[in-house]
Amino acid sequence: MPTFLVFITAFCAAYLAKEGAQWFLERLERQRHALRLRNLRDKAPKSMPLQGLLQPIENLLRLAGTEGSLREYSAYLSRLIQRMNRPEISSFHLIGYQLLLSMGSCFLFLLLSESLFLSFAAFCLGAALPLLWANEQALLREKKLLRELPNALEILSLCSEAGLTLEQGMDQYLRNAQKGPLKEEFSGILEQTRSGASRKSALEAASNRLKLTDFSLFSTSLIQAERFGTGVSKTLRQLSLTMRDKQSQRAEKAVQEMPVKLLFPLILCIMPVTFLIIFGPVLLQFLNP
Repeated sequence: MPTFLVFITAFCAAYLAKEGAQWFLERLERQRHALRLRNLRDKAPKSMPLQGLLQPIENLLRLAGTEGSLREYSAYLSRLIQRMNRPEISSFHLIGYQLLLSMGSCFLFLLLSESLFLSFAAFCLGAALPLLWANEQALLREKKLLRELPNALEILSLCSEAGLTLEQGMDQYLRNAQKGPLKEEFSGILEQTRSGASRKSALEAASNRLKLTDFSLFSTSLIQAERFGTGVSKTLRQLSLTMRDKQSQRAEKAVQEMPVKLLFPLILCIMPVTFLIIFGPVLLQFLNP
């Protein structure tokens, strides 16, 4: 009889210890997740240059933001900022920079050269510089993301073949990957799934935000694999091979376009100097016999 009581007591103690440990780990994970979300929410935005001058311009633009043309242009700039993944910048910030640079360069050239044509050219160039910078940043980020995506898919396929879920594979990738745009996107997807969103909604949100064909193919393939019950590891492996081929095709296309891109600076910058060096002395001899 005492042996039976000891057995029952040990069993109850082991069960309570297991349940208590599970409850403690779940609570610890919830606290870590809440702390991570609080840090992301309370993260101070980066300070913008010329913030004092941009604030009144931003207030005026917000008052006039009900116009159709301004709304469409603001939506275009918001899409560009979304591609850059710079949430601290608004569309009114870019418009403010355009106004400041265009007016400043126009007045400067007008004072120095007193030429209306140069002032107008400086005005157009100052208005175009923020757009060129934003577009260059967006293209650079997308190129980095497309360059990292095949390697990430191979890592996810290996994790899936090892028995891990897609979220666990993304977690392993985030622990070992270097800082980059794909790491930011995977981190956002993982945060949404841990917050209670479905995998489908998190992948569709990332795909709609990026508007990249390769990433859309990645998200659509995973959604279809989850829907029809096909193997995720096989799907990821095939996707990585497909994107490797597309990466090679893009590299070959860039190499083939290089001579055409070099033709304009060659004609405009190098050939006039070459002709001047070769025929300059001959022309001087004819002018001064």
